Amino acid sequence: TPVPQASAPLQPPSPQQAPTSLSPMAQVSVTPPAGDVRVGAGPYLVPVYVSGISRASTITVTVTFNPAILRMRTVQEGSFLRQGAANVVFTPNTDAASGRIDLTFVRTGDAVGASGSGLLAAIQFDAVASGMSQVAVSGVAANPAGGTIPLQFVPASIVVR
Repeated sequence: TPVPQASAPLQPPSPQQAPTSLSPMAQVSVTPPAGDVRVGAGPYLVPVYVSGISRASTITVTVTFNPAILRMRTVQEGSFLRQGAANVVFTPNTDAASGRIDLTFVRTGDAVGASGSGLLAAIQFDAVASGMSQVAVSGVAANPAGGTIPLQFVPASIVVR
């Protein structure tokens, strides 16, 4: 049997076609507090983690929760994007009444990006009523060249007793 011949030599993908992240897809997740969450106790810490990301220089994350069940107390920047002693501008914007926290992290003057896994932020909540609150996360990430890094998001459910 004859061997099929390629009509043109194979070319490497152009830079515009090159993937911007490694498989598997990077993930941003929130983790519920360990143990019971009770009204009037706490505060309770909910970490926001990133894992499996490659060359991130800008990350914007929105965390939503039920403000009838949980009240945000504080939000603190994690250390993940500061790897390599990078300067990071961290901008949290909170709307406690609607249950929304917008977090923006920008590595300034960065040509490398942060890679791997680590803590993006830690959110402290008070439990204000019994019930269940979904804590959802969404957002976008970019590499130093401005290319989009695909993300998967993992929410958490917090049951308050």
